[in-house]
Amino acid sequence: MNTDELLSYAIRHFGKNSISEVNDNPNLVVFSSPITKNWFALLNLDPKNKSLNINVGDFAATIKDLPGFSASSLIKEAKWVEVSLGLSNQKIKKALEYAFKIALMSNKRPNPEKLIYIPDTIQNGEERVYQEQELNFKNWKRSSNILRKEEKSTEEINLNFEDTQLVPKEIKKMIESYQYSLPGSVRREQNFYLQGKLVASYEDHYEGKQSFLRYYPTYHDLTVGQARTYFTWRTKIRQNIYEKISDSYAYIYLYELLNGIGIKDPEEGLDKLITFNKNYAQKFSPEMSAYLERWIRDYIIFYNINKTNNTFFVKEQTNDKKYEQLLYPDQFSNHEVAENLMKLSNYKISNCPLYKKSIEKFEYLLVLIWHKILDLRNDGFDFFTSYIAYKNQMTIQLFSAAVFNHQLEPKTTSYEIDQIRKYFYDEEKNTWYCESYWGLTGQKSIMGNFLHEVDREIRLCFNLGRNLKPRKIEKHYLKAIRDGIKEYQIEEQKLKQPKIEFNLSQLSTIREDAAGTRDSLLTEEELQAEQEEREQIEETVVNDEQEDYGLSSEEMATIILLLKGKDLNKYLKEHHLMAAVIIDNINEKLFDEFGDNVIEFINDIPTVIEDYQEDLEDMFLKGTN
Repeated sequence: MNTDELLSYAIRHFGKNSISEVNDNPNLVVFSSPITKNWFALLNLDPKNKSLNINVGDFAATIKDLPGFSASSLIKEAKWVEVSLGLSNQKIKKALEYAFKIALMSNKRPNPEKLIYIPDTIQNGEERVYQEQELNFKNWKRSSNILRKEEKSTEEINLNFEDTQLVPKEIKKMIESYQYSLPGSVRREQNFYLQGKLVASYEDHYEGKQSFLRYYPTYHDLTVGQARTYFTWRTKIRQNIYEKISDSYAYIYLYELLNGIGIKDPEEGLDKLITFNKNYAQKFSPEMSAYLERWIRDYIIFYNINKTNNTFFVKEQTNDKKYEQLLYPDQFSNHEVAENLMKLSNYKISNCPLYKKSIEKFEYLLVLIWHKILDLRNDGFDFFTSYIAYKNQMTIQLFSAAVFNHQLEPKTTSYEIDQIRKYFYDEEKNTWYCESYWGLTGQKSIMGNFLHEVDREIRLCFNLGRNLKPRKIEKHYLKAIRDGIKEYQIEEQKLKQPKIEFNLSQLSTIREDAAGTRDSLLTEEELQAEQEEREQIEETVVNDEQEDYGLSSEEMATIILLLKGKDLNKYLKEHHLMAAVIIDNINEKLFDEFGDNVIEFINDIPTVIEDYQEDLEDMFLKGTN
């Protein structure tokens, strides 16, 4: 039930004078008795933490642990409980009516009026006149919850108080197994679980059919005939025969699946919940289907089933994606991120001249600017969490409004829906939490100012369109916008520069042509001198029997020339070799021997490192002249 419906109902049912706001806090609405002025309910309208707390007197100890009820979060008194707004409208109305009656009967404030209850004058179509009646006190007995010492604390179970066939032994055993000694806060759920395990595989073929109506139904609420009606119907369900029956029976079947009763593993339980929703709940009971869809999500989390996120958490993932795209823009296209930024704003950025000129370029620039905004987090300026959405952890109750044994251990303590939504379980507190991002109020206005300044700076920097008046935005964010535009302009300028391409495959041919041209220009004497010098260099090359340590002949010649102090440049030019490349190859191949480079460049001249000179000479100069 949403809060608007709740307030509308309260005004109609309890009177306008019963509803008022708490001083200095418009989010808190008080429901009070028009006679005693005592509060019987308190409604919190805060969007982040909507809740309804009611005063049910001494009955609080009994109901606060029932599904849909919990300890009061607003008023820390034993007589107050919190009612889940996820319960059905009818259940919330009944709870409020009960609290209202408690407030009317309160004696905290003397009531000068006498309240007389007069029943409806028309009952069963006949008009009846109220008559005074004398109360008979003769047959009254004083009741006490304290048993005498000689009395035993046992409760007789009558199995045959109705006209049924012979009670099956399985049902009899189930009824007798009920443990009254369990604490009241867990008695209902734990007994349901224990009894359910006893009859998990039981089948019945009862010919009768008895109706059954009960909130939060359990086996303990059934008469024998109702129990046989239920198990007969369940037998057919397990045979894929879906027949309409009282909703209370159907809820017992759902509670069984949620507690893992009658299934071999959680995956089978999930399949059965999905199938039942499709073939029964959606067809016969829309309200049940709404509960069931929520319980299926709780079931997936509690039992750690990872294969169906995209099917049952579509709404959550759709809501999260708009924040995911802004937090992790590299994982999405520029169009997705830019479109999301524009959707979160109330400013019509489509009027930006650059947007009209090229949407693709505008989206690229906008995402580039957004990266600059995100980078400011390193400096302590987080635009996202300050103005768009904040991270929060909310306590949640899995399987709310269902009979579920919370003593069962969850199959996981952490369950992730996506990158920003996570459910986790605190074992010490025995509490589930949902961690996610929640949108901040005013985000559209803030984002509108941000995109307005993006538009304004684009017009100034690119000389496009008319100038805009500045809007209020923090200076560090304005600087990030300008830095993003500047980086975009640099990239655009680079793209306009002509590209020079080198075909490395033709480099050797060019060298050979150049060498041929050069040789044609030399005299015979110069050619003869070069030939003699070449022969001297070749004499330094090691013979075939010497170990090469994995070096090529050119690399061997290079290191020997360096060790002998010969001129290396002529050899490299003659063989069209690059000094940097061949030196790197030598260092890499000899690294295993020395664990270090053996040649370094000093003023662009390759030089053997002094520490390794002697070792290298032993390796490469033995047997050479």
